[in-house]
Amino acid sequence: MSPVRVMFARTLGRSFGGFSTMGAAAAFVSAASASFLAAVARGGASPVAALWAVAAVPWLQALAVFATMRLIAEDRLSGRIDLILTAPVRELSVVLGKFLGAWTVSAASLLVYLAVPVLLLPHFAPTFSPMPRIVEFLPALTALLVQAALWNAAGVLASACCRQPAAAAAVALATIMALPWAAWRAALAFSPTLRAVFPDHPFLSNAYDLATGLVSLDVMSFYLSFTVVVLFAAGKAIAFGRMAGTGARTLRVSTVVAVALAFLFATLLCACAWRADVSVNLSSLLTRSDDVSARTRQLLSSIDGETRVTCFLSARSPAFRSTRRLLKSLAAVAAEQNGARLVVDAVDPRWDLAAAARLVREGVAEGTLVFQRGRRRVAIPAADADEAACASALLRLALPARRETVYWTRGHGETPLDSHDTVYGMSDFARDLRRDGYDLKPLDVSAAPSLPADCALLVVAGAREAFSRDELGRVDGYLRHGGRMLVLTAGSANAGVGSLLARWGLKILPFTAVSPRTVGGADIAVTDLGDHVITRPLSGTTLLFGAAAPLGEALAEGSSEKDNVKFTPLARTDARAWGETDASVMPWTYDAETEPSGPLVLAAALERGANAGANLAFRPTRIVVVGDAAFALNGTLASRANANRDFLLNAFAWLAGLDASTPSGTPGNVIVSGLERPGWLRLGAAACLMLPMLPLVLAVLIRLRRRRVPSRAPKKEGE
Repeated sequence: MSPVRVMFARTLGRSFGGFSTMGAAAAFVSAASASFLAAVARGGASPVAALWAVAAVPWLQALAVFATMRLIAEDRLSGRIDLILTAPVRELSVVLGKFLGAWTVSAASLLVYLAVPVLLLPHFAPTFSPMPRIVEFLPALTALLVQAALWNAAGVLASACCRQPAAAAAVALATIMALPWAAWRAALAFSPTLRAVFPDHPFLSNAYDLATGLVSLDVMSFYLSFTVVVLFAAGKAIAFGRMAGTGARTLRVSTVVAVALAFLFATLLCACAWRADVSVNLSSLLTRSDDVSARTRQLLSSIDGETRVTCFLSARSPAFRSTRRLLKSLAAVAAEQNGARLVVDAVDPRWDLAAAARLVREGVAEGTLVFQRGRRRVAIPAADADEAACASALLRLALPARRETVYWTRGHGETPLDSHDTVYGMSDFARDLRRDGYDLKPLDVSAAPSLPADCALLVVAGAREAFSRDELGRVDGYLRHGGRMLVLTAGSANAGVGSLLARWGLKILPFTAVSPRTVGGADIAVTDLGDHVITRPLSGTTLLFGAAAPLGEALAEGSSEKDNVKFTPLARTDARAWGETDASVMPWTYDAETEPSGPLVLAAALERGANAGANLAFRPTRIVVVGDAAFALNGTLASRANANRDFLLNAFAWLAGLDASTPSGTPGNVIVSGLERPGWLRLGAAACLMLPMLPLVLAVLIRLRRRRVPSRAPKKEGE
């Protein structure tokens, strides 16, 4: 048996049977699982496999430190290393064997950690979307194994240079974690422009790129070449400590020179690979057919002709890979649907100088996606380019050039459309509306005798003060002539246009809806969506409501059998919800005599004159009411784990009369967990507490087996 295999087997046995190493593995699984679940809970459009890999990177570095700190340091402290090297064993064989043992521990820990997305998520979140497949995690697992090789090699080098395991751990933590992260922070502080090139730590960016299928020659050269050089340096470090005699000084100098030349060679090799800029994009092999939502597929199938998409972006930009992947997916789906033909071009300002100069002359800024159909053009920033943005650009090119004007009321405590507060602002939703082609303007209803003639839609967003009688008369006159209105109520029946809504067939109940179906504890998760053009594309998704007021149907003034108001519930709670009289008093208790029980309507649509569709001169009145003023705030929309944004965009499309072109629902590549608070607690307990017990159980079983083996040996000899 070769010395490497012997050292590997001994190292592996000591590692799997040692509580310190298995404890570190258990801590890694627990910490990485918590980081991964936190990233999933935030939602977003990142691939699940990429989130899984990025969440493990810092904890994988710590695992390598604690898995390697004892490997050579204890042998040097006890003198066992000299005894081992008296046999015909080379220092490099000892280093390779111990390195492979530690690297195997990291690989086994990653496999245990892989059970979180592959096994636990499907079990605890059966409605999770997009449901992960094990094949999608192979590039991510490869990326982490490549990184783990370098971290373990560095840990072995630190252990070879120190005589105390604690000192080896301190040196490894400094070289693997502290110094690289501190250098990155210092570089960003010194030159903030570097953030455009390195928006995240290079170790995290490398893991993300490899996990999404982008294999770069410079990245692979860095990890592989420095792994080999560090192992070479570890072998020389062992030999350096054993040098003695008259020629020791010369040998030590030559050893240091050899190690320095090895590091120089690795650096030059990485520099050449970086200059070559060779990469292979395997993302198409990982792209699934359901990465594009059904609504976007319908949009692509309904558009004819050719649309050219120009990606004016540097290949080294952080958004380049995800943007190109998205455009290729849309082009492939468009070809499958036999509808729109998308031609995707890429213009790199570093290399395509003529094309870049032409775009600049036309007023296109770098970092922009340009959608062009004939002479019409829509440009969106690459940083904001997701499936919804691209679908909106295609929709704007397909529709007539006119823009619908949306007026946002003010003067009654409404949330302004230009408020950029990260929690209580509404700028994110306003940006989405402008991207969809709407023209947004503020409106003081009290300053004009009537609403503007070009008002396609009136928005009353969280008004806390009641409209005056004159203002209500102007709004009522606008509605009676086929007006459209979206109302986000502030909870009071008389606030804003609440008294006017009662004339149109809807009443705001003086309660606050509460329910055990919650995600964060203070919200309500609603999955019961009505049968309406607004909610049909959102089947299976979840809406989140905060302090929502229940809505009820009322008899509209002037209604008749011929011209009545149709009340359609859009979102209902389950039967466990109820209307709390005073939500500020905790704990909430249900009073069957004074409080309404679920299901409660939290969003509804009103339509008057829908049956007169044959008369083209008549415009039906449409109203959408949401019983939560915080439904569209930036803080609520920050997590794409809910469908609030898509619900509102669909509501705007219906109110504006774009029924056939309702914006796309939640894209298939957007993470939607479908979990409520109890489900998150169960999943977190299983992933962060129960799963990490496996390495400790393995250590106990190995210890018990070792204790039984010596007791059987004398009996066999006696026989």
